[in-house]
Amino acid sequence: NLSLDAEFLLHGVSELDLVTGGTPSTLLVHGALSFPLCLDRSQRCFLAAARYGRGRVVVATHESQLSSPKLARFLLNAVSWLDAGRKGLVAVDPRLKKLCSLLSQAEVKSQLSQLVGDISVYCCTSYSDGDAERIHAFVAEGGGLLVGGQAWYWASQNCGKAAVAKYPGNRILNRFGLSILGQSGRAAKYAPVGPGEHYHFRRALLLFSTQLQEHQEPTEPLKGWLHPLAQDCAAFLHIPAHDCPAYASLHRILTKVLKRTGIPQVSRHCPVKSNSKEAVLLCMATELSLTMTDSTALVQKSPAGVCAPPVTVEIDGTNPGQTAWRSTGLYLPEGHTAVITCPCLVVGAGLQVQVGCHTDDLSKAKELKRPPVVIRTCDVACQKQSISCLWGGLIYIIVPAKSVLGNVPITVEGAVRAPFFKLG
Repeated sequence: NLSLDAEFLLHGVSELDLVTGGTPSTLLVHGALSFPLCLDRSQRCFLAAARYGRGRVVVATHESQLSSPKLARFLLNAVSWLDAGRKGLVAVDPRLKKLCSLLSQAEVKSQLSQLVGDISVYCCTSYSDGDAERIHAFVAEGGGLLVGGQAWYWASQNCGKAAVAKYPGNRILNRFGLSILGQSGRAAKYAPVGPGEHYHFRRALLLFSTQLQEHQEPTEPLKGWLHPLAQDCAAFLHIPAHDCPAYASLHRILTKVLKRTGIPQVSRHCPVKSNSKEAVLLCMATELSLTMTDSTALVQKSPAGVCAPPVTVEIDGTNPGQTAWRSTGLYLPEGHTAVITCPCLVVGAGLQVQVGCHTDDLSKAKELKRPPVVIRTCDVACQKQSISCLWGGLIYIIVPAKSVLGNVPITVEGAVRAPFFKLG
């Protein structure tokens, strides 16, 4: 019973003071056996826990939270819950010396060490995935894991990469149904999650799907959860699903929702509010399409095929300056798929294929007059590859700075020539 677990973890805790000397990240709580412990008014999560196999996990969103005297009651509860009554040894990573001191003062048997020997609970930061397999096995076999760290700095240094998928700590945590996001949160005092209904990604998604199926307008509590649901959908869909049945099943649920309801129309004449069911559907459609090589699966009626023959264009692959866009002069209709063929010499040379030219992300806009993200970009990683874009657009080849590839022939199948205007 996860509510009893939360009650145990928060016993005697009336306030969670996260002003601990660091800026926290936020968490995505997406597992069936994961649950939040600290939410702000926007439903952003800062502390969470989960069961996995025979073991248990507690996650904090900054390592300073793991050694703060302000959170001593919570930390002692967490270690006790993770220990599951074994009264075993708690191993603390040497980078968390203050936590070891805090535990020693409370007469908890602990030592500074790595994940070795006969231990009951392991405490570490989220900045390395070097022990990912050992940690997964340790927890699955009944061990307890207390981990803390933020991902916003990593995200700022790795632009274009999704922290939920690529951040080292998430290579460990995703499997437990918890992920540290690349956004920062506010270090403040928060009330712990109380009894009763509260936001959880899976719960919100189930309510959303049910009310859509019954043709209902969103009611409380879902009405107040629409904005975080859209954000969490976007984050969740960046987690690779190909090797995880639990993730793949959620992808199928989202696809069915879109197939059943259709993708909402949005334009200057038909705007969509950010806290509406239409905004959630647009976000789902956008992010799901980015996980597919063929986005026709999201379209209620499959678009007719493009009858135009393959077109070969020559792209200037030499670029002494900054990153440059080279237009192919071709257009990919919405919902269609193009097949791009390149010479083997340019594979892995930094070229990218991009469909669409409007690169701004409007996900945080209060009102949408177009889908929040309307481009699709992929690396030229093999000689022949497919690219699909739900919204369609002009096809460009992105040439990186300092490229010296010379003229590069690119063959495109499935696109049409874009209209061309010539003055005079």
